[in-house]
Formats: sequence, C-alpha cells, structure tokens
Amino acid sequence: MWWKCSNVSIFDVQHQWPAVRGLQRAMAVGRLSHALIFHGPEGVGKEMLASALARTLVCPSPRSVEPGEVPGIGEWSGPLQDACGECPDCVRSKAGTHPDVHLIHRQLKQLHPDAEVRARKGLTLSIDVIREFVIKPAGLRPMAGQMKVFIIREAELLAAPAQNALLKTLEEPPPATCIILLTHALDRLFPTIRSRCQPVGFRLLPHEFVAAKLLDLQPDLTPTRAGALAQFANGSLAHAVQYAEDGLDEFNSRLITVVQSLVSATAPAVAKHIADEAKGLGERYVERDREITETEAQRRAIKALLLLLASWYRDVMLTHLGAVDRLANAGSVEALQQAAAAIPLESAADAVQHITTAERQLDLNANVQLILDTLAITLARLGRAA
Repeated sequence: MWWKCSNVSIFDVQHQWPAVRGLQRAMAVGRLSHALIFHGPEGVGKEMLASALARTLVCPSPRSVEPGEVPGIGEWSGPLQDACGECPDCVRSKAGTHPDVHLIHRQLKQLHPDAEVRARKGLTLSIDVIREFVIKPAGLRPMAGQMKVFIIREAELLAAPAQNALLKTLEEPPPATCIILLTHALDRLFPTIRSRCQPVGFRLLPHEFVAAKLLDLQPDLTPTRAGALAQFANGSLAHAVQYAEDGLDEFNSRLITVVQSLVSATAPAVAKHIADEAKGLGERYVERDREITETEAQRRAIKALLLLLASWYRDVMLTHLGAVDRLANAGSVEALQQAAAAIPLESAADAVQHITTAERQLDLNANVQLILDTLAITLARLGRAA
C-alpha cells in the first residue's frame, strides 16, 4: 500500500479538493507548516496525499501545473506545483525508497535495535518507536533531498509517553523537516499536539466513486457486490477493499438469514451466531496484522458484524420510506419488505441506536457475550422480521 501511495501525484487524490487547495496555497506563499495533521475518516486519501506531498517536498525542482490541467480543482488563480517525477529524488520516492521520506507505523517496532521492544505486541505507537524512527533521524540533516518528511500513520494510537516525547520536536522543529500525522480520531491527540500542528480536514468519498474504484481494484467483483460493499464502507475506499478481501458480504448473507428468524426464543442463538462468525472474521484480521491480539481481533470483527446488522435495520427504514434505490442489501428486497411489515419505522430506528450503543460498549471493554446477548434480546423485542 505504501509503495502504491508513493507513486501518485498530488492531483491524483480525488474528492479532497479543499485539502489539496489548502496545501497548494501554503506552498505557493512559502508558509507550509512544519507539522500537519491530516484528519478525517479512514481510507479516504489521507496517506495518499501525504505521500504525494512528501514527494513534492523532497523534489529539488517541482513542476508548475496549470489549473486547467487539474479537473476538479475548482476556482483557482494561483500557481500549482507537483513533484517533477523524473529526477533521482522522484525516482526513489516512487519506489518508496527515498532516505528522507519516512513512513512511521506500529510495525516498525520489529526493526527496533532493542530486543525487548521487538518482542512486545505493537498495539500502540510506543515512545520507543517515536524516539528511534522520528526524533533521532529528525535531528539529522537530509541524506539526499532538501527536506525530511515523516508520515505518522494511525497517529491516534500514539501512546501518552510517545505524544509527550514528540511534543518537543513539534515545539522546536529541526530545520528542513516536515511531520505529517494521519488520524481518524483527532480527539485522541493531546491538545498540545493539536495546537502545534496545522489541521487539514478530509471528508467521506462519494458512494459511486468508491464502487467504481473498488471494481477497478477488484475486477472479479460484480457491480452489485461492489455497490453493496461500497454501501457498507460508507465513503471509505480502504474499508471497501478490506471488506471485499474478507468476503464481508458473505458474512452479511448468513447474518441476514439468522436475523430474519429473530424472536425472543432465538435471541441466544443469534448472539452465539454473531460471536462464532466474529471468531472466523477475527482470524483474518490476525493474519493481516500480526501485532494485534486475538481479543482485539474479535472486538474489531464484532464491530464489523454490528455494522452489517445496523445496515439491515437501516434498509428496513429505507424500505418504509420507499427509498429502495439506496439499499445496501439490494438483493434482499422481498425479505426487507417482510421485515418492514413486522418492524415499525420507529422500532427500526431504535434498533440502529441500540446497535450503536453496543459498539460503544465494546470500546469500553465490557463483557462481549453479555453485550451480544442483551442486544439480541432487545432487537427481538423491537419486532421480528418476518
């Protein structure tokens, strides 16, 4: 993924034109901040734009671009610039091997010189990773280009000691250094961190764009499956790709079958079904990220299944309203009509609220089985889908 991100132009980042224009404006007047926070939903282009910006900053001779060459840029009268794409610095940036462009992530702990650090689970961005791979190299001169750029992925996972250690570097930035923090949870960063960085906001991607890009990336998908996965992803291309790889729509088909029989008597079985399915989905998460624990993988998997459950009740609401063109479960129209006949609109809305509450309880480390049992009983009482 990083190599793919490092091989793009600033203007390849779609549907984030306010962010692109803001960065271009700052570069045009020589006022680009030494520290930036790219914040917004997951999987909408933050890392892609950060990588493209890094390429431009280390390029010794950025090229000028005419506004007419950039469809979507909107009203713009000032200069635009991008990496030249041809110099040795750009060649190395494209390959993801430029010595002055640093991608910082949890898995870097595996490269730490201390064996004890390497042996720990990398659930957070620890102070050890930040000291070794950000603070130490930030104090050195650029090795090849004219700038050093540090892109910190999942900045919301910065541990408290790591944020405190990073703060001094942000307060007294070394020359020719730019630090870009990427996060989908801005409030998890200390106010002192946020106050020393320039915020750059990102927004959700259009559903049609996500579905079309998903088909490009996963050509084996049918347009119907791509559309459904895009609905589940709710404006995040990265989530849509992950859902396709995990076969989340297959989990959804089984979940719908179980939910359609949900009554008080079957609530325990439905709760058990969700827990069992989460175990299988969680195994895929562990395969993808060896740093997370099985418990964390199960929690993430249950949240994904709760997303599917919420989508079902959302579709029940849309069926009540006659908005069938917006269904995530477009292949289950008859079943949704039966569900709408059994579940009042207000009850379907309440169901979504209870599912959201259950998701929040998971983040508080409450008893998982108790959460699922309680949720299943509550949904059964709200009315059963025929």
